[in-house]
Amino acid sequence: MKYSMKVSLFFLCSSFFISISHAVSTFDFHDNTEVVGKTEIIETVYEDTLIDLARVHNLGFTEIVSANRSVNKWVPGEGTKVVLPKAFIVPSNHLKKGITINLAEYRGFFIDGKKLITFPVGIGRMDWKSPLGLSKVDLKLENPSWYPPKSVRQEYQEEGLYLAPVIPAGPDNPLGKLAMRLDIPGGYFIHGTNKPDGVGMQVSHGCVRLFPEDIRLIFSLTNIGLQVKIIDEPFKIGILGNQIFLEIHETLVTEDINISYKNIQSMIEKFMSDRQLEATIDWKKVREILENKTGVPTLILEMEPKST
Repeated sequence: MKYSMKVSLFFLCSSFFISISHAVSTFDFHDNTEVVGKTEIIETVYEDTLIDLARVHNLGFTEIVSANRSVNKWVPGEGTKVVLPKAFIVPSNHLKKGITINLAEYRGFFIDGKKLITFPVGIGRMDWKSPLGLSKVDLKLENPSWYPPKSVRQEYQEEGLYLAPVIPAGPDNPLGKLAMRLDIPGGYFIHGTNKPDGVGMQVSHGCVRLFPEDIRLIFSLTNIGLQVKIIDEPFKIGILGNQIFLEIHETLVTEDINISYKNIQSMIEKFMSDRQLEATIDWKKVREILENKTGVPTLILEMEPKST
């Protein structure tokens, strides 16, 4: 695919920017860091919706809905307890320095060796999947224009809609104010959005979209050549102190990933063996986590503290 000097941004992502308090999730990071953050529970006021709470607390739509399946996403009601899934198990397959995007949890992890910044992402629809694999940032753009590819314009036409060949920078541009191109065929970008409500959903034509506040931070910290790894890791296990946590999401992309009890059990047993840990896992809790798939790190073992 050829690019002009104007640079073709081949994907659809949109949303208007709204000014809102936004909590960036930044943590100290070391080689042995596996679990960061803390799950919180709040009570709603009458006008709250889950999508509003997600934006304020730097969470994506899918992850807050998955953590609160019994709560009405649009009208939680006054005084309803809502889980804020603000604890995260770092993907085992993460880059030690770079950006790791885990599609299964609609979340990205920026690691520079000392700090970890995690942020929700919007990803490609099932018919326009975000690509798995390792790449790097080869171009950074401020106030980009969008040049929708023929395939996207044709899709609009089939739906009886008109899409201009060029969408200039501005409030109607679906790419937002900042974009970073990946060096893989097809014109894939990590970028902002003018429709923040789509962050944490499958809504794009393969792009990775961030809240405007998050893309500003990640854009400022990213140098040309920084590695980006896109993975689909639906189940994760991690240790924090003397506690072991399990986190399970629905898989999105890799069709041969089987989220079965047998596979989860094998992963946990290997985790314990690799660390030479001998203790009894709460297998009943493991089955419950697998059934619910809330995406919230859940305690499955608390070991006796090591004697000194």
